[in-house]
Amino acid sequence: MLNKISNKSDYQKNIPKEYVEVAQKMEADFVNHMLNEMRKTGKVDDEDDSTAMSYYNSLMDNERADLMAKHDGGIGLQKMILEQIYPEHMRKKSLNAYKERSHEQ
Repeated sequence: MLNKISNKSDYQKNIPKEYVEVAQKMEADFVNHMLNEMRKTGKVDDEDDSTAMSYYNSLMDNERADLMAKHDGGIGLQKMILEQIYPEHMRKKSLNAYKERSHEQ
């Protein structure tokens, strides 16, 4: 299913790594929540999961969400989040200032 995991998509080129990581984490949290809710809708009433099975499913959902968020730019939320926290028109002029500031530290 996931043949390659791409760390940088084209729209992420001039964005600091910290911002991309925040956007990936936000998207992974959303996907994890979505998977949890989807799992609830597929349950049969008389079917009770053990505590161990519930824990295992939550771990699997978390891993799936992380993979989905990291694979080739995720499901599209990252791009929208990055556009809000670091708009396109600010990327080129702010990148130089960011690099200068990070070299000073």
